[in-house]
Amino acid sequence: MNPFRFAWMMVMAAAFLTTACSKKPTWTEEEAQNIERRMKKYVLTPMPFDASRFTQKEKELLKTLIEVGELADEIFWRQTYHNNIPLRNRIVRERREDDPVRRFFFMQAGPYDRLDHNAPFMDVPPKPPTAGFYPPDMTKEEFEKWIAEHPDDKEAFLSPYTVIKRKGNRLVAVPYHEEYKSFIVPMVNKLRQAAKLAESEDFRNYLLKKAEALLTDRYFDADVAWIDMKDSKFDMVLGPFEVYEDELMNLKAAYEASVEIIDQEESAKLEVYKQHLNDLEQFLPYPRRYKNADAGLTASFVIVRDIYRGGDIRVGYQPVAANLPNDPEVHAKKGTKKTFWKNILDARLEKIILPIGKRLIAEDQVALMTAQGFFDFVLLHEIAHGLGPRYVHGTQTPVNVALRDLYSWIEENKADIAGLHSLRYLREHEIIDPELRKQHCVSYLGSIFRTIRFGTGEAHGKAALVSLNYLMENGGIVYNPDTKKFAIDFDKFDDGITLLANELLLIEAEGDYERAKRLEKDYGQMPDFLREALDGLKDLPIDLVPVYEVKWE
Repeated sequence: MNPFRFAWMMVMAAAFLTTACSKKPTWTEEEAQNIERRMKKYVLTPMPFDASRFTQKEKELLKTLIEVGELADEIFWRQTYHNNIPLRNRIVRERREDDPVRRFFFMQAGPYDRLDHNAPFMDVPPKPPTAGFYPPDMTKEEFEKWIAEHPDDKEAFLSPYTVIKRKGNRLVAVPYHEEYKSFIVPMVNKLRQAAKLAESEDFRNYLLKKAEALLTDRYFDADVAWIDMKDSKFDMVLGPFEVYEDELMNLKAAYEASVEIIDQEESAKLEVYKQHLNDLEQFLPYPRRYKNADAGLTASFVIVRDIYRGGDIRVGYQPVAANLPNDPEVHAKKGTKKTFWKNILDARLEKIILPIGKRLIAEDQVALMTAQGFFDFVLLHEIAHGLGPRYVHGTQTPVNVALRDLYSWIEENKADIAGLHSLRYLREHEIIDPELRKQHCVSYLGSIFRTIRFGTGEAHGKAALVSLNYLMENGGIVYNPDTKKFAIDFDKFDDGITLLANELLLIEAEGDYERAKRLEKDYGQMPDFLREALDGLKDLPIDLVPVYEVKWE
């Protein structure tokens, strides 16, 4: 039996045993088969953690932080689809706990399958690009026209922390701290409670500043405190960060939360990279006049395992690392914090990337797909998010505003390719072992196929497809139609990376929307041989679903 199907059946069986068996099922056979088919894209992955070694005070702190995360998750439910809460209420009222549709709905935080291009799995309309951030009938043209005709509204409308609503004949921007006040206030109270339990002064300071920030939507001081945090066993990613849910304008940030245990010893090993941030910026292949003079600002690196995920980070694509915050002002004046979730990263390599690579990568290269190669690629991807332009050259316009709906995939593509280019610098200067080059290249190739399977409507998937097509055109990646397998041409790979990095960096530096559109048109299409190759992976899951279980006593 397929191990994934077995895991899903075990979950269903456990649920069934906890519900009244005398009740009739609330689902049809057709619905059950549909959900079972969709669940094949996911592999349920236990993430047990033994917290019994912590003191009672520490356990109370972690439990309080999880409660904060659950409130952030509630806000996210309201952001991702405007009709989510009435629909959720109806499902809870009408469907049993062991109903597969109900369980899939809660896993997706809505009625759309995130690993199937947001296809509805219930009788609902197609997912609107407005999500829950704008009136559901709003168009991009209406949004831009309103700003053009009401320049006094521009700052509030372009803020990542406002919801746009209709008020009579007008459009208004409502700050998050007002729109979600019923969740923000208890979040703030719990953060202040957690701060009293924190033994680390740095962590206490961060929690208090985050509480204040949630009440005002002004995050700069809290972000700085988070980046500067040094001496804590624990960490928490919390707030509105990523804009992927906003498919209308790519502006509005969604809430997320992750409660984490820091691996202090492994984190300390990454400190060496701080010394080379300016060198990596100068090594990037684009004109000096565009280069970021502040790339060497404070950067913090932490390796963690998380014991809870909520909001944007828990649904669909499961990130293994993050470079946050996304605020260009914080980037320019302070820097960023790079978080690596080692438990998720290890699980992804074992359960997703290696099985795919064994199917699609040439036999003489597949052994070069390694844990170290994958970790180094992820590490430099996150570092590269902090490199390159933050504002369009010569203006105060953030790159994401200039590139609008194309920004997310362009930035993810830049991070991939600039990261690979930066690995070359680190190898050539023997900051990391030069012998790892082939592992870096092939591990990246293995990750491409996993990412494309998310679909080209998702930022990471579009970025991976563009990169694959571009590098194949330039000879760095080759496809053998006889074996139906892919391989790296090590003689040409670096040149292709340099050319694509230059293209992406120039698009960002110049805020060139039309050039980005051309890159998408030229390289964002799925060739038949790639589609055939991916079709051969249908029996493999696309991504994992972490199932957290904390042992407290």
